Amino acid sequence: MPRPSLKEERRNQILEAYEKCVARFGVEGASLELIAEEAGLARALIRHNVGNRKDLLAALVERFLEKSDHGTRMLLDTLPNENRLATLVEWLFDPRFMDPTLVLVSEALIATSSEHPEIAEKMRMWTEDFVSRVAKVIAREYPKAKKDKVRAVAAGLTAIYFNVDSMSPLGPMPALVKASKEAALILIESLES
Repeated sequence: MPRPSLKEERRNQILEAYEKCVARFGVEGASLELIAEEAGLARALIRHNVGNRKDLLAALVERFLEKSDHGTRMLLDTLPNENRLATLVEWLFDPRFMDPTLVLVSEALIATSSEHPEIAEKMRMWTEDFVSRVAKVIAREYPKAKKDKVRAVAAGLTAIYFNVDSMSPLGPMPALVKASKEAALILIESLES
């Protein structure tokens, strides 16, 4: 009986190492040598299991989008039936749910978007999708609010959250988190007028 292929296992190992390298060194600084060292594999195994640098980057983008989508779905699916929006704000600004590596990868992908229009498009779609998901939570709690105002509040809430999240690699910043959460709540309260 033939031995099962390790290709998928190796691929995940390589992409995890690539993710860590991109978080530390950016897309351009994450060399094949650094990835191989982080993965504990020979450099030739990277090409064999994932492909060239272009293939690696495409796989990283897909991995990031899948992880982010999974996390967002889990977050939204576990919101309670009552006070969904207040709970969402609590969770968005809770440092326990922030992932500095994922944040650094997203920032690196955004930074490299100017040279990679296909990545720029995917990152724009990722952002728009997040805003739309937040808008649905808001609309459910404020069904009489105008659609454009709900969208504006969702965009503002997302911007505040993304800003705080982008600071998470710096370590705990409780005053910024608290003030940002209050700003988000003030923005949401504007829907009552």
